[in-house]
Amino acid sequence: MRGIYKHTERCATSIFIVMNILVISVRSFAPVPIYRELFFSRLGAHSTTSDYLQSLSLEVEQRCNDNNASEQMQPQHLSCEPMQWEGKQLSQNAYRVDLPPNLVPELRAYADRMGIRDMYNRLLGVGDVDGHALLPGTENIQSFEGYNWMVQRPRSHWASNMHWTSPADETAHDDYLRVLSAGGFDQVLETVGTCFELEALSAYHLSFIGVSHCAKGFIHTDVDNSGRKAFNMIIPLVLQDEEPELEILSDDETMTRFYRYKYNVASMMGDGALHATASCDYRGNVDRVDAKSSTRMRLAATVYIGDITPNNVNQLLLSLTQAYPPVGDAQHLLDRAGSHWSKSNSSKKLPLPIL
Repeated sequence: MRGIYKHTERCATSIFIVMNILVISVRSFAPVPIYRELFFSRLGAHSTTSDYLQSLSLEVEQRCNDNNASEQMQPQHLSCEPMQWEGKQLSQNAYRVDLPPNLVPELRAYADRMGIRDMYNRLLGVGDVDGHALLPGTENIQSFEGYNWMVQRPRSHWASNMHWTSPADETAHDDYLRVLSAGGFDQVLETVGTCFELEALSAYHLSFIGVSHCAKGFIHTDVDNSGRKAFNMIIPLVLQDEEPELEILSDDETMTRFYRYKYNVASMMGDGALHATASCDYRGNVDRVDAKSSTRMRLAATVYIGDITPNNVNQLLLSLTQAYPPVGDAQHLLDRAGSHWSKSNSSKKLPLPIL
């Protein structure tokens, strides 16, 4: 009996040593709590230990890959900083804001899918397309994939062939919002809301802008007297390798500087930020008889965001130039205040994309 007992003891000891070696092997490539449970629950389900370890190793690798992919999808830190030249801030409400990496591709794809980029090719005569620009100060309604949009060219004092196109009703507006959501614009709202210590935000006015020629920039403001609670964000989608695109006038109107757009960074104009489209000419060399025009354009998305309150809603209405939101309808804006981000309510988000 003693011999049998010793033999059994030796076998148990050997099994214990082998099991510890296997556990150590598992520990070498996986966090212990999860994979120890996997190991002991599945050990008897395989014909050999080596077969099991191989399958477990593949499973661990897959889970690690999934974890890495999940980490890459986590919100990134976005900065919101004043525009500066040689360390000096000319305009107190001119900012640059980082954008999530998916936003620009989503907006480009949307402009292509809807036919908006093709429309700008026709309006501006891009490439070999004959130009059919609207007359200065005119507008019309166009349908893009069943959604109503307003296309508008500003008056002649803008001295450019810039056109704006914007959702003409709430249905088209909400469709645009879903694209912003798919691109991660909720992170941008969070960044701006936190930076300026706002209570809530809505993306209340949206557009695309395109231009191929500007003789002289028209200095203007996009927002005034909002209490530093509303901003226009310009998101570059198509840029040309030319001179700077944005002209900034200092708050005291004594100094001008130029800003170069950059992909994945928005310029953001707030209260009283004086700026203009810088002079540009992306049209081709039309003097050569044997050459076709090679007109190019610059394309951007614009998103007005604001903490809409009874105190600033009438000022926000003054900056609206297109069909939606309805011009002069303060209650319409107030009813949608704080729809897309809230300091106190994390459920406030942009509408989710339709899958």
